[in-house]
Amino acid sequence: MSLTRARRIAIVACAVAAPAPAVASGFAAAEFGGEHGNVVTTNPTALYFNPAGIALGEGTRFYVSGVLAWRRASWTHAQAASEMPEPPGAEGADTGQARFSNVFGAPALAAATRIRRLSVGGAFYVPFGGRAHWDPNPRFANDPNFPLAAAGVQRWHLIEGAVTSLYFTVGAAARFGPVALGVTGNLVRSSVFSQQAKSFNPQQVVDPLNEGRIGIDVSGIHGSFGIGAMVEAIRERLWFGASYQAPPGLGSMHLDGSLSTSYLTDVAPPRPVTYTYALPDILRAGLRVRPPMAGPRALELRLYGDLTRWSRFQSQCVSIQGEPCAVFPDDGTDATPGATTIQNINRRWNDTYGANLGASFWTSDAVELFAGTGFATAATPDATLDPMMPDANNFRFAIGSRVAVPGGFHITAGLTAVQYFSRDNTGRSTLTDPQLPTRRPDGGGKYELWLGLFQVSLEKQL
Repeated sequence: MSLTRARRIAIVACAVAAPAPAVASGFAAAEFGGEHGNVVTTNPTALYFNPAGIALGEGTRFYVSGVLAWRRASWTHAQAASEMPEPPGAEGADTGQARFSNVFGAPALAAATRIRRLSVGGAFYVPFGGRAHWDPNPRFANDPNFPLAAAGVQRWHLIEGAVTSLYFTVGAAARFGPVALGVTGNLVRSSVFSQQAKSFNPQQVVDPLNEGRIGIDVSGIHGSFGIGAMVEAIRERLWFGASYQAPPGLGSMHLDGSLSTSYLTDVAPPRPVTYTYALPDILRAGLRVRPPMAGPRALELRLYGDLTRWSRFQSQCVSIQGEPCAVFPDDGTDATPGATTIQNINRRWNDTYGANLGASFWTSDAVELFAGTGFATAATPDATLDPMMPDANNFRFAIGSRVAVPGGFHITAGLTAVQYFSRDNTGRSTLTDPQLPTRRPDGGGKYELWLGLFQVSLEKQL
């Protein structure tokens, strides 16, 4: 490796990124319960949404489900004032439209049993996660001068990536007359993988003449807890529920792994790094009612909402493994001794709010039809919005059915469409403003997002 190339790699053996686009606001992905996954549910998914709910169920219940998500997105970017003009022959390498259309899925397993007043249960699920692989740019397929530009206009932010938080949960709940209280403990395995383009000039501005690749692969295990309460205010007619889900790690999370860097034909040895960030805590509340005039099981209405404190997600910071990761808040320069901070990614996300209204109608004791609609706000402000994690205010619509089949089983299938509002933050991105190690490519442009979900579950009661 030449000295010049080695120095360039040393200068920017840095920049990583981050979770890929996921399901709801931010990268929350708690869709495994479908329309029945909420703060007033009594099926085993209550172990996540409100652990008190398992105390209102009967007998021993088993639950298995799968969610298949289809997510489409596009980003249209014009040259920003902070960016150099595209060099001759590279027109369209850094400006224009990028797209992806990805399919991914996640399973969930849960079980709960009730013995008099006490109920206990366990579950496995993925409430935070997602993945994305942006489509290539055919303009540069097999281009002899700028072959790396084939990864797409958005490649300076993300080529492909995945973020996953696997929850292993145990919980217990007790019922005291109309009141139920529950608590859970979670073991959370989190991982982040990403690959992106990286400019190897000293200013780290977008530059297809000095383009390489950088990737991260990190993971870690943390703990958290959940608590909840539910009240059956009117027997078999009216229920109120509220819950709190603590963030993994109960604060900052530290994931260890490796950083890989390549420039032209030179590949640097993997570098051990620590990846520091924080996930949100969540407050939920809602009610469920069965109007008397409709009969005991003819109609049910559900109204519930949540506050997800994404304001905890202020940055994603990468440091030499085991070393502190910090920057000065005013200019983004490294505040750690010996410059142990490799890269700091400003997020400055906002808390999000969601509200949902759902209804179920039983055509018979064996067949339930359900539908729902909801609205959620975006976590990402215009200043830090980028193709790594596009987000927007969104509406959702869901329909489905739950059917009893012989053997004590119930099968549920549902479809959900999530339509995100269009966003255009051209001229409002501040990602290029801070000094190193916080400076990043401009994230301004027009964002379009859509998500479709298919959820199926099988339940068994003994």
